[in-house]
Amino acid sequence: MDSTIENSPHRLVEIFFYGLHMDGASLQTKGIVIRRPRLAKIHDCKVIVRTKAILLREKGATAHGMLYQLTHAEIDVLYKNQLDYRAEAFAVDDGERIVSAISMVHINPPLEGAVDPVYATKLRKILEESGLPAIHFTGDIQ
Repeated sequence: MDSTIENSPHRLVEIFFYGLHMDGASLQTKGIVIRRPRLAKIHDCKVIVRTKAILLREKGATAHGMLYQLTHAEIDVLYKNQLDYRAEAFAVDDGERIVSAISMVHINPPLEGAVDPVYATKLRKILEESGLPAIHFTGDIQ
């Protein structure tokens, strides 16, 4: 049995998206190959919307999103000019099993920022089209 870890540029990484990157068609326009798209959730986290979607840890909450398999190069394409994000590991429930996945989270989330109505409209459309609950939107931003 070969115990070598596969670190080639073609190795696939599970990644959980909770904002506009949930939209597979949009990813394809950026040159991303869509692999194993599936609805997923992270327990004890939530998503709020300000200028962008923000993933936060909160006991008892559930963050809904999409799980894909991307290469590191594809992830780099999506986040090359977004220095305010960092990859963090999460246990993600894809409905069949719990998988280890990364998600890109804000280093200093703009929690006090105003909601960007254009961003919020795009995100609501993605959530509705994918069948995900619109619990990203609470209170005054519904």
